[in-house]
Formats: sequence, structure tokens, C-alpha cells
Amino acid sequence: LGSPPEILRDKGWLYFSKPDVPFYRITVFSNYANRNIPEAGRWSLLCEVSESGKKYGDSEHTQRQVIESCAALGYLRKDDIEDTFYRYLEHGYPTPFLERDEVLDHLDTMLRQSGIYSRGRFGAWKYEVSNQDHCYFQGMQAVEHIIEGTPEVVRYESKG
Repeated sequence: LGSPPEILRDKGWLYFSKPDVPFYRITVFSNYANRNIPEAGRWSLLCEVSESGKKYGDSEHTQRQVIESCAALGYLRKDDIEDTFYRYLEHGYPTPFLERDEVLDHLDTMLRQSGIYSRGRFGAWKYEVSNQDHCYFQGMQAVEHIIEGTPEVVRYESKG
């Protein structure tokens, strides 16, 4: 209830890499648009938690840890929580691995044979080099390749 604490009022998102904080990112979802809240006088946080075989996995425990960490950081008071929502996504972000580029080259070749150019942040499966400007250039270069046959440099630039 109310409004976010002063420390979050001008924030879109914050990243965390502390081992004692269960989330890696908090998004102050209500700061993006009033339509992200059910009515005036409300605000919201979206906390993203990654898991492994050694970390989390139980929704009640995870939610409790998130709330306690947010309270300890001064981002909320437990008494002000009106509702919580937990959603487990089995597949979130693409995870790089040593043979990834080889696999992607094979998939890209197969997709292109069907006239499909899978580009962009998740379409190219290279989250780490696909910020907004990279996504734009991947699309632009795909179109130029289709029309003029020019090489797609940005799509393949992370090869090492």
C-alpha cells in the first residue's frame, strides 16, 4: 500500500550479486506505468530469482527469502504487503555453454533453409550480446542480406 520507498521511486530495475540476496534483479514494475497496478495507492516489485540444484526450488521458502531480503534492504515493510505472486519458469534466459555457437550455426542453417531468420535478443539465443541496438542491427542486417546478399555481421560477432 502507499508508494515505493524513496530509494525506489526513480528506479526501473536494480541488479544484485550478493550471495545472501536470493534475487539477481528487482524491477519496480509500478514505476513503468500506472496500468501496472490495480488502483491508485498501490505499487509493485518484481523479483527474479535463479535456481540451481544447490539453491532454492521451494516456492514458499523462496518467497519468504525474497520478502526478508527486500525488507532488510529497506525496499518494503512486511506489513505493507497486500499480495504476492510466484511463478516458476522452467526455461528463462538462454544459458551459454561451450558448444553453443556450433549448435546455433546448425540451427540457424536449418531455419534459414525454411526462410526463417531468427534474430533479436532471444531469437539469436545470444542474450549477452543482444541489447536493443544489437537487436535492431540484427533485424536490419537480416533484411539487407535477404534483399542484397550482404553478410550479417552483428548476428555472428560474438564468435571467438
